[in-house]
Amino acid sequence: MSKTFLLILLIISFQRISGQKILTKIDSLQSNKAVESLLFSLDKRYKGFDLGHPYGKEGFFKEIADSLGITKSFYKADFDNNGYTDLLAIGEYWGINIVIVMNYGHDTLKLSTFSRGTAQGCAFPKIINDTMIRDYHKTKPNWQTNATTAPLQFSDLIFKCGGFIEYNAQPKNYAIEKIEYQTSSHRTDPQFSISIDKDKKAKFIAEAYNRNKSNSKKIKGRFKTILKEVQFTELVSLLNYIDFPSLKDNYAVYWTDDHACTLKVTYNNGQVKKIQDFGLSGTHGLFRLYQMFFDLRYNQKWK
Repeated sequence: MSKTFLLILLIISFQRISGQKILTKIDSLQSNKAVESLLFSLDKRYKGFDLGHPYGKEGFFKEIADSLGITKSFYKADFDNNGYTDLLAIGEYWGINIVIVMNYGHDTLKLSTFSRGTAQGCAFPKIINDTMIRDYHKTKPNWQTNATTAPLQFSDLIFKCGGFIEYNAQPKNYAIEKIEYQTSSHRTDPQFSISIDKDKKAKFIAEAYNRNKSNSKKIKGRFKTILKEVQFTELVSLLNYIDFPSLKDNYAVYWTDDHACTLKVTYNNGQVKKIQDFGLSGTHGLFRLYQMFFDLRYNQKWK
């Protein structure tokens, strides 16, 4: 190990201990165009992401944003408290879209989903401290409800288990015995099921439209494995943190054509919690949990 590398490690360690900021490319961003360029460099799908006027130059949504003090298109904070500056960007991309760029140092940046998509309606993220976002949002219970009359709601979110989830001041600790997750058949959306026992034994049934993200190879059939410790611990931790037994049994978006899923958790000597979710977006915590199950199809050594 070179003396220069050791010196860099010592400087970084000192900055973290002393509370000094560790500057990266996010700290240098000063304009909407610079942020748009960064997003495009991370994901080419963001070519049309426009930070110009995400809530419009005038109108109802702009009035709400202004009243909440959300007057800029991007903000910086350290959401995961790792000493590096993260980025929150509010742009126009097939409607109002919110993007988070998490910063893991040495210019290692990762796009992270913030909102639950159109199911959440129009969202207004306000940073209330350096690690928490107050997510104000307008929802539409059905097609007849006008957005101007829908109530303004909010949730306090923190970055945990790889995504933004509802803050819980008193997480529970349940004895989770089995986790089962299954998606429905819907157009070309992935249809699969995964079950995991408390001893980490897992089964994966790939029914239709499951493709490996790295090579686009179709996956179909029945598989099994011993789940990796990292993913198993993260799943159990997230379930406990969101206090899954306290969640509703049914969630649904207000339209009639979408993907659906069922989550079933057996815990505490045979108790069962079953959640059906039409739209896969019941809460921020559930949305993150579903993402983890989708990822399990590819990040395990299935046989």
